[in-house]
Amino acid sequence: MKLARRVQRIQPSATLQVKEKALRLKREGRQVVDLTAGEPDFPTPAHICRAGEQAIREGFTRYTANVGIPELREAIVAKLARDNGLHFTPEQVIVCNGAKHALANAILAIVEEGDEVVIPAPYWVTYPQLVRLAGGRPHIIDTLADGGKLTAELLSANLAPSTAAVLLNSPANPTGVVYTEQELSWLAEVLADHSCWIISDEIYEKIIFDGLRHVSPAHFARLAARTVVINGVSKAYAMTGWRIGYAAGPKPLIQAMARIQSHTTSNASAISQRAALAALTGPEEPIEAMRRAFQQRRDFLVQQFTRDGRLRFVHPRGAFYLFVDISPLLGKMTPEGPLNAAADVATFLLNSEGLVVVPGEGFGAPSHVRISFAAGMDQLELGVGKLFRCVDQLLTSRP
Repeated sequence: MKLARRVQRIQPSATLQVKEKALRLKREGRQVVDLTAGEPDFPTPAHICRAGEQAIREGFTRYTANVGIPELREAIVAKLARDNGLHFTPEQVIVCNGAKHALANAILAIVEEGDEVVIPAPYWVTYPQLVRLAGGRPHIIDTLADGGKLTAELLSANLAPSTAAVLLNSPANPTGVVYTEQELSWLAEVLADHSCWIISDEIYEKIIFDGLRHVSPAHFARLAARTVVINGVSKAYAMTGWRIGYAAGPKPLIQAMARIQSHTTSNASAISQRAALAALTGPEEPIEAMRRAFQQRRDFLVQQFTRDGRLRFVHPRGAFYLFVDISPLLGKMTPEGPLNAAADVATFLLNSEGLVVVPGEGFGAPSHVRISFAAGMDQLELGVGKLFRCVDQLLTSRP
């Protein structure tokens, strides 16, 4: 039977495919070191779980308003004002089934057939796929030569009348780069002359290192009226399975997103909304403890790769990933054949050492792999040892 062309335009999530492969190997009894996680390895804080349990006991298990319960939307408004200096009303907020869902709603509401969306590469695997699903064209800009960040010069050279939106992600997956206020102000100057939307994915906002401060593009007056902020509780509060994200932006856009959501999923889980309310209004100490642990792990990996010196990487200032350049390994011969791209290197690491990493093809960077440090120090130490053994083997072999 025939399937719709829109499905043929998109590919499965590369990160989920690798994760599923790692889980399958574990079920088969294979000893693997899995450094693919896109979620914190910490439990959801206890006070958040208690709020979810209380919701169940109270029978808070029915439909809610499509856009989310009022008290959660009010808490999101308060959070955006407190943490980000952004001023919204509850009518400018929609609660969704995860930040990915909020992002999908926004893109479907903004992108017309044939529109372009500017996406800096490396990018999260889902960005171009959602644009294609909406009938748009991802306009990819390679930023690795500029440290993984979109510059004003690059942006200016790539905007066109067909540009419907620019998609920014800070802190970024997979690189961990964080845009400073000055860097965003330069982008804002360029965007001031172009009437396109800015979609700002800020899901890793609270996982930030080295004393840096998260700044949203919506902070700039010239962009506020056409910026939609995408965020959620998954990463910062270790709540990936609770599936609560949200968007805040101009009221007409949020209303359009609400119309889409009303005909797809309707409201997010009532129980999860209560838990998210506890997350946003409760103590921040557990979140800070997780952030410190991630920074300690980041420091360990940076130290190990810097000391070894054979593989370069993008220095992460946020999120929980190290994006490693495996170019020196490309072209090397293995018993299975030559290593022509990151996917080949990832397969070699898995077959040789049981080490699972995410190849960079899905991120728009086929000469890189992503290593997650959302794993315990014991796993990181094992993983680094396995990786460097493979590097030893490959770099001492003939091309």
